[in-house]
Amino acid sequence: MGMISPRHYQFERQSGVTLTELLIVIVIIAIVSTFALMNRGSANAQFQRQNIARELKVALEQARFDSVKRRTGCTANQAKVVVNSTSFVLWTDTDVDGIPEASESVTNAFSGQNIVVADSAGATLTSANTIYFNQRGETVDLNGASIAPTFLVCNGGSCPNPLTNDRVSRIYVSPTGTVNMLGAAAPPTLGSSGGTAAATDVINNNLVLSSGSGCL
Repeated sequence: MGMISPRHYQFERQSGVTLTELLIVIVIIAIVSTFALMNRGSANAQFQRQNIARELKVALEQARFDSVKRRTGCTANQAKVVVNSTSFVLWTDTDVDGIPEASESVTNAFSGQNIVVADSAGATLTSANTIYFNQRGETVDLNGASIAPTFLVCNGGSCPNPLTNDRVSRIYVSPTGTVNMLGAAAPPTLGSSGGTAAATDVINNNLVLSSGSGCL
């Protein structure tokens, strides 16, 4: 049997990847990775904003607790929360002596997180806003007048329209002192009950109502 010459072998050409195909795959991977990083960064920013809003809510609730349960006095040093555009300060009564002092205050600053606090219209706060609670737990200013503050906590260094953007967390404090974290939703509008007392209604003599907001 004779030898078969190599030239009689038929070599099947193996398929391979061209340089163009490789570059296309690399570009697709790069695009997908970029979108993934952008989404992750956005999620982290939203988590930070929600965390700041939650801590502001807790601070307001703590000030209300001090005013109601610990009976802190009705003075400039009473339990309160001072809110600025990039920080807020809780004046609390940690030593339970009835007097919240500067040494007991807790500051939460977030200027390096690209998060700001704005008013209900979306305008970044340009001065400190101080929220007090009277001994009934109602929100008041330093003069005892009833207030219902709303703060927007926003990503991006500014607050867009809070009703059409998901970069906003809304903190609403009702006149009765209830603190709510509503997201971008507007706080509910509460109307008057319109009820009247009949002449035959009996009033419990042991029930005492105060006519003013005050701090009593």
